[in-house]
Parts: sequence; structure tokens; C-alpha cells
Amino acid sequence: MPAALAAAAIGLWWLLAVRYAYQGQATALYMIGERTPMPAWLEEREPLYRWRGSGGYDGQYFHLLAHAPFDLRRLAPLMDRPRMRCRRILAPAVAWILAGGRFEWIDPAYFAVILATVAAGVWWTGQFAAHLGRSPWWGLAFLALPSSLGSVERMLVDGPLMAALAGFLLFMERGSRRAAWLLAAAAPFVRETGLLIPAAAVLVSASRRSWKAAAQWSAAAAPFLLWLFLLRDLPGGGAMHWAGAFHSILRLAAESEPFERYPQYRLWLQGLDLAALAGFLAACGASLRGFWISWTRQERPALAAAALSAGAAFAMCHFEPRYGWDSVFSLGRVFAPVYLGLLAEGLASGRPWPALWFLAPAAVRSALPLGAVAWRAVTQTTGM
Repeated sequence: MPAALAAAAIGLWWLLAVRYAYQGQATALYMIGERTPMPAWLEEREPLYRWRGSGGYDGQYFHLLAHAPFDLRRLAPLMDRPRMRCRRILAPAVAWILAGGRFEWIDPAYFAVILATVAAGVWWTGQFAAHLGRSPWWGLAFLALPSSLGSVERMLVDGPLMAALAGFLLFMERGSRRAAWLLAAAAPFVRETGLLIPAAAVLVSASRRSWKAAAQWSAAAAPFLLWLFLLRDLPGGGAMHWAGAFHSILRLAAESEPFERYPQYRLWLQGLDLAALAGFLAACGASLRGFWISWTRQERPALAAAALSAGAAFAMCHFEPRYGWDSVFSLGRVFAPVYLGLLAEGLASGRPWPALWFLAPAAVRSALPLGAVAWRAVTQTTGM
């Protein structure tokens, strides 16, 4: 029931947004920028909604990949960082396969992939809670993750990746190791940060001194490492250089977004950004502390996933380019395993509320674009 409700809500929001806010053009959901180059063979067959004055967002590249997932080198010149974009091939490729390669069905198939995976995340989170004796309605907390909200609003793959993590945690809890292994192997193809899933399993196996299991979980990363090797000649992998100790944290704390479109709400929005940043840092600290305490107690892998994501966040905050630290919005969705791992561990221990308090400001911050589009839809329908 929670998953069906979530799917219905997402589908309804898409329908209303496309009809009343985007002039009936579903490609607006990809957030294709006015300055983003698109191939003639695509624009000739499909009218594209362009976001004025914008360079667009990541969904525009998944849209491109979904139309030609097996012709990456032809698409590479159209992408800002081709090697990084092409790593994340699974969702676009699945959409192409579902559509049978038929051009007119690819966009609906991609929307279906996003909808199905986010709904699966809700389902698996709810089943995880139910397995531990909690209410399955806890599954709706999956929708509050910045990764889920970003996928719904901008067709990003962070939501599908978190669904893979939710399924992995459920299958591990149930002892379904084969299903968990398959999800761990598939997750990096959704987004390279999915490598933390097999890494978390390796870490837990190592804490239990189960070296055979650790080797098996390490093997789950092998297919993606081969994929990286095949893409090695593409440009734009995204090199990083030292920017200063805790550079990104200090920058986000000191240089809030200007929110030029909403000057009357600027102070409130900047305060929300600071609250989201504080909640994220607190969640990182809680996950690292919790994993350190539980290292010798052979705990579930949820804390391991959260701690690894938190560790990656702290490792990357010293470098440029910033990637996940570009903005508070990016931060919450890229490092969403911190929130989901803490929530899962909270459900297991009977104390899920601290995880929700950490998540709440980031969830509100990530939902703001949905509210803006909803307001446009309301004004269109009521003539306000």
C-alpha cells in the first residue's frame, strides 16, 4: 500500500506539472538547459522543453543516453564530462530496452524506470521495517530522501540507487544473499557511488573475520570495474585537486545561495540551507560514531553503508571540483546513504526518530522546487 500510494502521488504530480506548468511538454522533467547542445537527430523528432537562462541539470544527459545507450562515443562530445556520465548507464539502458529501441517510447520508458525504482525503494524500506516488527508505513520515509525528491523532480538516478541500497539492506536482513549480491553488482552501473554497497558488505564481513564472504562481495564490484576500463578513452572523468581543509563545508556555511528569484524569502531559505547542512554533518557524525562503537559487535550493514558515505563526504570536502558539495541540494542526494543507513539502523534498534530529525531540513530543502512547480500549476488552473 505505501509503495502504491507513493507511485500514484508521483504520477499525479508529473501529470499536473507537465500539463499546467510545462505547457504539455514532458521533456521539461529532464531539465534540459537552454545552452545545452542536443543532436539534430533528436531535436528533429522530439520537441524539447528548454529551461531559459540555464545550463540544465544531470537529467538532460540521462535523456540523451536513453536514446542511444550503445553509441556512447557519438554522444560524448555533447556531454560536459562524458566518462562520468557514461558510467551511469543502467537506467538509460533499461529504458531503451523496455522501449524496444523505439524512439517514441523511450521517454515514457525512462519515466517508468524512475517511477518503478522509487516505488520499489518505498516498498523495500517498508518491508525492512516490517521484518523488524515496525510499521511498513515507514517505507514512505524513503520518499523524503533528497535522492528520491531529486529523481522525481529532475529525472536523476540517485533515487534508483537508493532503492538498490534499500533492497540490499532488506535482502541482507532476510538472509537472501544472492539477491543482495545482484543488487550490489548492479548498483555502481546506476551511479558509481553505488560501489559503497559491496564495500559495506566487505566491511561487515571483515569485522566478522569472514574472509571468504569478503572476497565474494569484492567480486560484486568486478563488472563495474571492467566497465570503467572500457570507458577509459572517454574524456571528462573529473579530476580533483586540493582546495583546503574542509573547504566545501566552510564555503557552504559562509556563502549561501543568493536565491535571486525569491528575494523576499532569501533569509528564510538561507537559514534552511544552514539547517540542512547542520543536519547532514550531524548525521555523518552519528553514523561514523555508531559504526565505530558497533565494529566489534557484528552489526547489520546499514551503519557500514552510512559510515562509508559519510567518510566519502568528509574526504571529498577538501577538494575541487566539489561534485556532491556543489550545493546543499546536491549534498543531500549524493550522500543520501548517510540518511538511509541511519534510518535503517534506527528501525533495527527501535530509535528511528533521530535519523528523521537529521533528514528533515534536507527533505524540506529538496522539496522546494516541487512546491514552486506546484504553485505554477495552481496559478495556471485557477487563473490567479
